[in-house]
Amino acid sequence: VEKAGDEYERLRFRLITFFSSRQCLYADELADVTINRTIKKISQLNAETIENKSAYVYSIAKYVYLESLRKEKVFLEIEEKHFVTTTSEDTDFSGKCLDSCLGKLESDQRKFILEYFSESKAQKIALHKQIAQNLEISPMALRMKASRIKQKLSVCVKDCVK
Repeated sequence: VEKAGDEYERLRFRLITFFSSRQCLYADELADVTINRTIKKISQLNAETIENKSAYVYSIAKYVYLESLRKEKVFLEIEEKHFVTTTSEDTDFSGKCLDSCLGKLESDQRKFILEYFSESKAQKIALHKQIAQNLEISPMALRMKASRIKQKLSVCVKDCVK
């Protein structure tokens, strides 16, 4: 059972790396979807007929990736738009929106994201290493966590500014 758990974790890590290297926003979730689909497909087939199981998993991952591109296209289009502010009132309003959206986050998420972006340059690198160690997660998982919260904030602020 322990060996199977280790194999699962290795496969999941490789899939997260696969999706992260393609700049997927939710690499860990896509890895889970891939594993679930693989399990479902293998249960429908005879697992003995699959010669190269790794290649089979990555072929499913490729399709999951392509599906995610279609879904993420909506988010990418939002990110590509440029919002021009002309007065200080607009800047003040978006700052109020950010404060409001930060208030809507769970307290642990708010604390995390404020700490994550509290430093710059060399201090930022050291801080991110420290946060990852404190949370006992990898630097990649830390970046993904920050990315998810940042995406939530981005959508909330854009809705507020409209």
